Amino acid sequence: ASVKTAPRSVLARPALPDGVYCEAANKCIRRKTRTVTIGDVKVGSEHPIATQTMTTTLTHEVEETVAQIKKCADMGIDIVRITVQGMREAKACEGIKKRLLEDGYTTPIVADIHFTPKVALACADYVDKVRVNPGNFADGRKSFDTIDELSEEDVKEAQEAIEESLVPLILKLKEKGKALRIGVNHGSLAERILFQYGDSPEGMVASAIEFGEICREHDFHNFV
Repeated sequence: ASVKTAPRSVLARPALPDGVYCEAANKCIRRKTRTVTIGDVKVGSEHPIATQTMTTTLTHEVEETVAQIKKCADMGIDIVRITVQGMREAKACEGIKKRLLEDGYTTPIVADIHFTPKVALACADYVDKVRVNPGNFADGRKSFDTIDELSEEDVKEAQEAIEESLVPLILKLKEKGKALRIGVNHGSLAERILFQYGDSPEGMVASAIEFGEICREHDFHNFV
């Protein structure tokens, strides 16, 4: 049978009364959330909002990347993300973290992963958080036209493929006390998500929650 429903539950925020667009117009009200630890920085819950930026260097150029991270830290940035396209960059993460610690910098480093689960595993030893995109981590995007129908068996196979790729990373991050970022991008939603939802906010939510529920199934909650 063809399906067009969410493969996993989608959590909804309680609706506000009609005519009300926010909880308070004249003050900031933060929702109660769990605390997520990224290196020595805590985010969520009652903690101050952390600032994050991203380097513009070639990550495999260790000295240049270290210098830019240090400059960001000196300007008060709390967390710095670096792009990790492949194994060359993953190996560079070790040198980057080592140099920063030698110079007294404990600024948490986030690895932005492009497509490859084995690269995420390789750099998880050295960075403080790993960012993956549900749309291309294990369930790559093709085009709107390549799926004419989607069966329950198709959905099950796709979910099994995601778990096969994601669970080893979850277990490693859990063991080492590291964090995971589920970074959804509407421009790279998976083919089956596009079929079910189109290129829509609902598809982004379903994609993120699918990964989040896998984390919870393995008692891993240090993710954003």
